[in-house]
Amino acid sequence: MWTEEYKDCLEYIDNYWERITYKPSRMRLRYRITSLPNEFPYTSIWQMSRKRAIKNKDINPRSIKLPHYYFVPNDNKFTHIYYWDSFFMFKGLMGTGHEWLMFEMIENFIYLFQTFHIIPNFSAPASIGRSQPPFFSSMIMDTYLKRLNPANSYKYISGIKQKWYELSMKGWLKRTIEVAKQEYELVWIDKENAYNHNVQNTLLSRYGDRDIGYSQSSELEAGWDMTSRFYNRCDQFLPVDLNSYLYKYEKDFSLAAEILGNRQEASMWKEKAEKRKKAMQIMWDTSEGFFYDYGYGFQRISHYFSLASYTPLWAGIATAEQATSAIKHLSKFETPYGLTIGAEMSLAKPIDLSRIQRRYHPAIEDIIKPKQWDYPNIWSPLEYLTVIGLLRYGYKTEAKRIMTNSVKTHAKLFRKYKTFFEKINGKTGEPSIGYKYAMQEGFGWTNAIFYRYIQILDALESDQQIYKDPSIKEPPFDLYILH
Repeated sequence: MWTEEYKDCLEYIDNYWERITYKPSRMRLRYRITSLPNEFPYTSIWQMSRKRAIKNKDINPRSIKLPHYYFVPNDNKFTHIYYWDSFFMFKGLMGTGHEWLMFEMIENFIYLFQTFHIIPNFSAPASIGRSQPPFFSSMIMDTYLKRLNPANSYKYISGIKQKWYELSMKGWLKRTIEVAKQEYELVWIDKENAYNHNVQNTLLSRYGDRDIGYSQSSELEAGWDMTSRFYNRCDQFLPVDLNSYLYKYEKDFSLAAEILGNRQEASMWKEKAEKRKKAMQIMWDTSEGFFYDYGYGFQRISHYFSLASYTPLWAGIATAEQATSAIKHLSKFETPYGLTIGAEMSLAKPIDLSRIQRRYHPAIEDIIKPKQWDYPNIWSPLEYLTVIGLLRYGYKTEAKRIMTNSVKTHAKLFRKYKTFFEKINGKTGEPSIGYKYAMQEGFGWTNAIFYRYIQILDALESDQQIYKDPSIKEPPFDLYILH
């Protein structure tokens, strides 16, 4: 089994959480710390001792002080909590002794939103003018559904204790999902355009930034800092990934309403999701059979090949036919080491600058040179969303091949360097270097996705049931396994 073969890697990952988990700030905060739901089925002396073992304290004078335990991407450069990093790092918490951190992090995000009216890029005053790709509803639903998943120890309780626990969790879900709805409405739908996310005459949203809304700050908010994908004008696109994430919000709100017994609200959110899904068809190129970002200013799609184009599969937006067409483009990204974030064919071609005044050369060269979120780099987060999208549409062979290549590559690097890396080079299978900051080791989302791949591969190899309802014949399918 995969778990046994990569035991050394998994032990490193498990121990690394202690290095990147911090105690709550003891500073006085203008915030009522809400009690977390009773965790009766999960509480143990072992878990409590792990919590007490955390020694790290926030001594950074430039950070926002947080009221709950939290984790950061690594113990080097990235020592604040980062919004979208946290979503992917949740994948390494589910089903482990560190799962309690999911509750703690959600409470920290609630604190940040209620204090600053945005979940910032990272927990420092310098970033409160922009957010990051929105995954708050996903983190809430992951926490709720994974806690009640039959694979968890929840299944070992019954009777009145089980009923009491379900009611406790429903109360938590109702409170937290309301904050996600506020974030969705005030930040991402953004009718007042306070964050420059709203685009007139469309239901779709763009990346932006409070007060500024320029292309560079929008690209920072996209999480793809920096990339050729937006041609240095991110604010002029309706991104396929952002709108897939917002569709997921709407589906999450519908599911939460169903769980809480509000059928009318569930229907309303389902209708909103369907409207967004319909509006996103402007991003589908019928002739090429692929989703792209849409340039609303020029009213045309971008034709830049990136893994963002597989997020409609992750979210369940694509039809079965669209998924089949999109899978045909996988070869543009696939390497023996995993999936590159973009296709080599989408990189800018060299241009002759001899007829242009020299003073303009640096600006032009900066636009066309490959950036860290371009080919040939492999970034685990978008690769992971692509893999989950493949599984949701029944492409288990392709998903297993990509996970296998990724796991073997990262394990080889770990055994060579004794650490995992933020990103790797898809041409060499080595750590990727030479961009705007030093190569980062650790590393939160890489560790988490490696761990999750191992669990999924074990499930596939042992022929476990991975779909919730095997009788459903038409994708997208809901996954039963933790993912």
